[in-house]
Amino acid sequence: MQKTQLLDELKEAIRTEESASAIYLTHIHAITERVGIKKEQTIEKIQSELNNLIKENNRHRRLLEELIDIIEKEDRDDW
Repeated sequence: MQKTQLLDELKEAIRTEESASAIYLTHIHAITERVGIKKEQTIEKIQSELNNLIKENNRHRRLLEELIDIIEKEDRDDW
């Protein structure tokens, strides 16, 4: 794989994760508003899990950005 292709794929992975987080937020909000369940317990659990998801997405994004920086500094084109 060429360097530019790899960098494009890594940047697309970052964009995809950002989009997924926004979609999760929208769907989770819609579900909690429409389903007849105990809101206190459910919303707390959902918020906790969503916070974990966002935290892991941010961690993964930082790793991908670090990898992008490493690859951009390399002179080689074959990955």
